[in-house]
Amino acid sequence: MATGVRKPDGTREEILALLRRHTSMSVEELARAIGLAPATVRRHLDVLLRDDYVEVSQVRGGTGRPKHVFTLTEAGADMFPHHYVRMTQRLLGEIVSLGQGETAGRSGRQIADVVFERMAERIAAEYGPRVQGSTLEARARSAAELIAEEGIDFEVSVEDAPSAEAGREVWLLGRGCLCTRLDDPAAPVKPCAHDQQMLSELIGAEVVPLPEERVPHDFQCGYIVRPASTA
Repeated sequence: MATGVRKPDGTREEILALLRRHTSMSVEELARAIGLAPATVRRHLDVLLRDDYVEVSQVRGGTGRPKHVFTLTEAGADMFPHHYVRMTQRLLGEIVSLGQGETAGRSGRQIADVVFERMAERIAAEYGPRVQGSTLEARARSAAELIAEEGIDFEVSVEDAPSAEAGREVWLLGRGCLCTRLDDPAAPVKPCAHDQQMLSELIGAEVVPLPEERVPHDFQCGYIVRPASTA
């Protein structure tokens, strides 16, 4: 990267954040997500290409001309905090502790699900006692702050419920767990059962998936936090 290059800000920072969350996106996809004209997005991408924060490649998708998609370079990824060492250590620890009965007859994806489930349970057990707050919002914010130490990225938002009678809802908005790396990055976003269970145990509340159409465009998943059922 050339010396003297300034850190991206404004729209270019938003473009980098979107590419971080969605792995790769076209000009048109970025334009829709940000709400700008494609020509404007292209000008910002030209600057990011020049400064080596993004790279472009061609992707063929059936008939027609190839689509150009943009991805982060190593320099672009370095703009965000990393927790790879801690997460890698957790993953390796869970993998080496697997018993023969947990792997026999299972596919690679099924084994990965076992690893992610155990890792989520362990994180909930470790951080659960440290979650503070007497309200759902306070506990959700405390949990989100704690698991950020693991590189698990959630933000808390309080939003109006669809019906006025329901009042306000506490949302947890995420940028995708490691499970999403096992799927097609272009596939529709879906909630992660491991994250859902982990968040529920941490907060001591019911955590249910937010309908996909209600998830803001700059997040990959979302959950509603509700009081735990006493039934």
